[in-house]
Amino acid sequence: MKEKQILIHNKIEIVEDRGDVVWAMDNDYKLTAFNTSFEQRLRDEHLGDAAKGMDLRTIYGKGVFFSPCEKGCEKALNRYATSSEHTFSQNGSTVIHEFKFQPFMDSTGNVIGCCIWQKDVTQEVNNIHQLEDSQQKYREAQEMTNLGHWHWDMEKDEITWSDQLYHIFGQIPGQFEANYDAVMSIVHPEDKLAFNEDVERSINKNVLHDIVHRIIVNKDEIRYLHQKGKPYFNENGVPIRMSGTTQDVTKDVLTNQQVVQQNNELQNFVRIISHNLRGPISNLLMLCKIYDWGIHDMNDDIMKKIEHTTEALDQTIKDLNLSLSLKRVDKEQFKEVRLKEVMKDVDGLLFDEIEKKKAIIQTNFSQVEVIKGIKSYFSNIFYNLIINALHYSQEDERPLIKLSTEDTETEVILRVSDNGIGIELTPEKERKIFDMYGRLSGATEGKGLGLYLVKTQVEAMDGKIEVKSKKDVGTTFILHFPK
Repeated sequence: MKEKQILIHNKIEIVEDRGDVVWAMDNDYKLTAFNTSFEQRLRDEHLGDAAKGMDLRTIYGKGVFFSPCEKGCEKALNRYATSSEHTFSQNGSTVIHEFKFQPFMDSTGNVIGCCIWQKDVTQEVNNIHQLEDSQQKYREAQEMTNLGHWHWDMEKDEITWSDQLYHIFGQIPGQFEANYDAVMSIVHPEDKLAFNEDVERSINKNVLHDIVHRIIVNKDEIRYLHQKGKPYFNENGVPIRMSGTTQDVTKDVLTNQQVVQQNNELQNFVRIISHNLRGPISNLLMLCKIYDWGIHDMNDDIMKKIEHTTEALDQTIKDLNLSLSLKRVDKEQFKEVRLKEVMKDVDGLLFDEIEKKKAIIQTNFSQVEVIKGIKSYFSNIFYNLIINALHYSQEDERPLIKLSTEDTETEVILRVSDNGIGIELTPEKERKIFDMYGRLSGATEGKGLGLYLVKTQVEAMDGKIEVKSKKDVGTTFILHFPK
């Protein structure tokens, strides 16, 4: 018995520097061994000094920290090794301690006592909770974006899916064994070749696997997936695995298809309307020209209204055709455009307007002098933005119009600013400015088609436009073009 107690004591001494509270007792709840952490814990709980042979029943009954020990030790003395977690309040914080109760037996198998090991597991539990919380948020994010991740072990031909991927592929976890052939069986028959070629290209050339393809789920439902993946190789350059993501983009693809279809239908509609109305409009305008004016005042007035209405209708049809033709631009037409040359052309067109307003035009194309696009488009853009600034200039201030470029890593930025009347912009006003027949203000004449055409031409060259304006300060148009 004495040798057994010495062994227990030696084992307890091994964990002196761990900070865990460790002690041992015999069948009569007498303390037989302990470490310094146990001594300190007794003092912290105001339970006196530790001494071998002291009765632990009193300790277990009084101390808050030791309250879990009575039941745990009872089970250990009945040959059941147990463990339990308990929460305590310490210095205003909540801590979690784990207690382990291990029975000790002699050579004949009789229980002669037990060892108790207490460990502060607060950080470990918090880490687990944080991990579980992160995993839950990640699952929620995948569910909201309808995106999942996958890992393909090429050597074992095993594919590991996140939970969301089973939903995307219409499969049930535990009932579907994901491997390359199994996934290929779900891919749409018309997309299998392209899918397989893209995977092989990614592996053979060590490039990103990136493809939008179709799958068939639930026998006849077609879904569009956007799949991205990256291959990984061992030290010998042999491909061993691939990891990536898959997102269900069915809604986006179908929406885009619908937009394209509607746009085609709109273009056909405009062509038909233009063709069918061109003849009657021409006839009406011709009748107005050959009408014998000056004989009957009332008839003259009626004919003048007919002429104005017909001309407005004719111009509207021309505007629609122009807008549609701009959106059908061929990117192969893009060439290097020198902005200084564009400004020379625009200066010539607006010479009279600039002289009349005594406007100052300042250009700074030092960062970007040449841009890819269509010269006639840039001429129209500059023309409309500058004449817009002239029309909306302040009566008591000389117009100052500045054009400048900025070069960033990803895009070229073109700014056209003025010191005009400006407006207090709201998101709704900003949207309407670029609408067909939208206008900055009702204080000037014009149809408001200019800014719509500017936006159309900017977008036709893969750019985007925004406007910033402040009443009585001025307006700045900012054009972004990708490199």
